[in-house]
Amino acid sequence: MSQSAHALGESAIRGDADTLRGIERRWAKVLLRAWGIRLSVEGLERVPRGERLVIICNHQSYIDVVALFSSLPELPVFLAKKELRNIPLFGRAMESIGHVFVDRGHRERAHDAIDEVGRALRPGLPVVVFPEGTRAARPVIQPFKKGAFHLAKAAQTPILVVGITGSVEAWPKGTSAPVPGPVTLHIGGAIPASDVQGLPLDDLITRARSEMAALTGLPMSARADDTARS
Repeated sequence: MSQSAHALGESAIRGDADTLRGIERRWAKVLLRAWGIRLSVEGLERVPRGERLVIICNHQSYIDVVALFSSLPELPVFLAKKELRNIPLFGRAMESIGHVFVDRGHRERAHDAIDEVGRALRPGLPVVVFPEGTRAARPVIQPFKKGAFHLAKAAQTPILVVGITGSVEAWPKGTSAPVPGPVTLHIGGAIPASDVQGLPLDDLITRARSEMAALTGLPMSARADDTARS
């Protein structure tokens, strides 16, 4: 077992969240280098620090999570599909850090998970949600699901819109590994908590999706790529 894997195992058993977050950051940077991903970040200065925050990002490939872990100044937690909890060590580590597992097949359980995240949100520990719900098989912005916006309204937090480009080209659907190439994180301004509260849900979703499309320069698709589940 490698030194990093040994540290992950020990930290997962102890529930040592701070150590696990440090390992997450290091692994993310190592993975990007190993994959040959040339990551650039635009607008990092726009990320609010030390606040309760919901971050939304489009989802194109497995590179997205690694890019966010590598780049965001405060390591986030994710809403993750429940199947990841069953991966040895990895699932326990995710749970220890604070990632929340969602049963996508049961609406009521998914809402319970979102409520759990809302209660756990605290300054310096933002939560990331991929509102498209599925990986895009092509460079588009898919329709948004409502969970992230319910969460931000319930927790009374701003929403930071982040767009990613290049990751679907670097790790195309149906391939077993990424290919070297450029990936860019585009960070927009946060939608203020007052706007999150004041806008009707559908208007808030429309605004956030439009901002993401403008950030990335990607077209908005009328349908989700249901075959690209992640």
